[in-house]
Amino acid sequence: MRYYTGMGNQRYEQEQKRLAALPRAQRFEELLEFPCPHAFKVIGDPDGLARRVMDVMAANGHPDATPMERSSSKGRWLSVTVEVTVQSGQELDDLYSALEKLDGVKYLF
Repeated sequence: MRYYTGMGNQRYEQEQKRLAALPRAQRFEELLEFPCPHAFKVIGDPDGLARRVMDVMAANGHPDATPMERSSSKGRWLSVTVEVTVQSGQELDDLYSALEKLDGVKYLF
């Protein structure tokens, strides 16, 4: 399915390349309006994953965040979703960077 972007393919590709070349925090600043709610979904080894995710949230100014947990059908993986209000692209980048470093994380989005 093709989506109408309001610009020609060449201009769209140029904009895509321009954004891709920016640091991640700056890309967030250009694409989102802050402050805004943002949901993080972390999937990984279930052993202590929720606690580690919440430790990252607390260390980055979100001690009251509430995780939603869901185990895979066979219990091999745990999905932890946390929604917080972020104030800037830099804060969003910092949270992603900290979550990416956690042991046992398989996917982060």
